[in-house]
Amino acid sequence: MKLEFIDKNSDKLIVFLTGWGCDFRQFELLKSYDFDILIGYDYSDLDFGFDFSKYKEVNLITFSAGVYIAGLIQDKLPKLKRKIAINGNPYAHDSYYGLSDEIKKQFVSISKDNIFEFRRKYLVFTDKELELLNKYQPHRSLESCMEELVALNSYYTSDYIPLKFDLAVLSVQDMIFNINRQIEYYAKNNTPIKKIENAGHFLFFQYKSFNELLFEYFFYSPSKCS
Repeated sequence: MKLEFIDKNSDKLIVFLTGWGCDFRQFELLKSYDFDILIGYDYSDLDFGFDFSKYKEVNLITFSAGVYIAGLIQDKLPKLKRKIAINGNPYAHDSYYGLSDEIKKQFVSISKDNIFEFRRKYLVFTDKELELLNKYQPHRSLESCMEELVALNSYYTSDYIPLKFDLAVLSVQDMIFNINRQIEYYAKNNTPIKKIENAGHFLFFQYKSFNELLFEYFFYSPSKCS
């Protein structure tokens, strides 16, 4: 795993585990105020080493494949104050809760010729979001992303232990994961859910900072969760 550290000289940290094919560049528009940020990406291996000793508070935000990865590295993380899952669940490779066969086929068929079409259809909700995603696209080769995809598929075993989350943030128009099965999974595990309307799988252009993402934990209304 690759790590990008944003040092704000804070004693509070947000660990952000991104999705497949990402690096830190897609999230450059997200500001960081009173938190240091540690961004994890490229899960071609699960090497994860970081000194958490100075932090009085560590929070976890995970996105897409990062929700699954959190379970695999949970023994390497310190005690977490808050754990938020965004548009993904720990069983990404499960035949029911995880990625459909059709989406898996789309992933392996991505090429330099169709990547922009894939982003528009499956990742974003508006043309403006596509413009931003293309502007802040990852500086990774397609070969690197495909190697990561193979690795992600290899990690899942029958003794996998998922991480329990405090909140799931789910885009209603997510084209990667089935929203109804996402809701079913988190409801079964008694995890509060915040549904985001008019948002695709990559919803981060609707936020201005990592603080906003983290504080969804405080602002969601249980009466509106389902």
